Amino acid sequence: MRVLSFIIIIFSASFLFSCNQSSTGADLSAIALLGFNGQSAATSLEEKFQSAESKTFYRKDGNIQFQDILIEYKLKESKGESETVEAFLGNPNEISFNTQTKQVTGHFNQKEDLYQTNSIPFSYSDYTRRFKVILTYKKEGKIVSYLEVTTTPPNPPTIPPNSITLPTITYETKRSVIGGTEYQVIRVKFQAGADLSPFTKLDAYIGRPSIIALAADNYNVINYIKATYYDTSLGNFLFLTPELNASYKIIVVGATADAKGNRSIDTTPPAPPPSPCAGSVNAPATIGNCSTHCLVVDLVGNQMSYIAKTNLESEVEDYLSLDANSTTPSGGTGPANLAWIEHFSPIGAGEYQTENRTFDVTTYAHSCIVLSSYLVKDGPNGFGDNYITGKVNVP
Repeated sequence: MRVLSFIIIIFSASFLFSCNQSSTGADLSAIALLGFNGQSAATSLEEKFQSAESKTFYRKDGNIQFQDILIEYKLKESKGESETVEAFLGNPNEISFNTQTKQVTGHFNQKEDLYQTNSIPFSYSDYTRRFKVILTYKKEGKIVSYLEVTTTPPNPPTIPPNSITLPTITYETKRSVIGGTEYQVIRVKFQAGADLSPFTKLDAYIGRPSIIALAADNYNVINYIKATYYDTSLGNFLFLTPELNASYKIIVVGATADAKGNRSIDTTPPAPPPSPCAGSVNAPATIGNCSTHCLVVDLVGNQMSYIAKTNLESEVEDYLSLDANSTTPSGGTGPANLAWIEHFSPIGAGEYQTENRTFDVTTYAHSCIVLSSYLVKDGPNGFGDNYITGKVNVP
């Protein structure tokens, strides 16, 4: 009986395997395809980050000892309008990035680089903890690249009593284009001749005037955007920000072997550069003096025209050259071709002018046009030349 039952079981299993062989093969193929698609998703990640590092700062506020974590990064290329950088903070053994789902899990804090400073700050109320930060690059809200950074807790300094006065500080600010991006460049300096040799620590912090503040110990700084160290070779603290029109408060803290102190200063953004069309006149207009050399500009409907003129009183000139040219405010090619005349002896007295140049103001993209003319004369009385230029508003 036992033998018969065993035979029946074997036969049933063989029959089922035979009947389902084709569907089982299809299922295995589907499983393999799923596995392949999973690998493909993982390899679709891009390498957007050039580098990243973490800096930690010790801070004590009352009886609570904090660590401020600053994640600084560099990108291989500038971000687009729909692209953002966001950092996730978590314990090293809990936080992770799933390359299949492209999701970060196990984090307890996350922040975006809202101020476009290429840095993201975090704070934590236990200065002894290590953390892992997953830095992500998002395109239209989806993670397309990531980088992991592990933090090292700061060493708590010995903070002496608040009994020293730092030297007076000043600042300079200007606009500067760096790597294709225009920044507000802020340099904070100590007064000339200040003796900084006793100081073992000099740091500066920048933040919003109404938000950044000294902690209760009058030494550590809270709610700042970015921190930096005193550069002894350049003799200043340096901050770069893409916010060209923003005002900031900068707090400088310093310590000697047995004392500490601070200074603060409020900044005003640099004045914007003058308009490239500053000094422009409205058409009709005359640039120069037509009794000797001028440009005459007219506007009829949508058509603006200009012509260069000169007036010769002498009958003995041997050579005359006169041109009329246009450019954009930035020096680019203008909307009309160069107009130019040239005459050789004999040249009679009277008025000479270039061909009239005309363009449609509705097809010109700039708010003003730069016109210029160069005049050259040569004869028995000697060589002479004259250059005139001016800007005309384009409606």
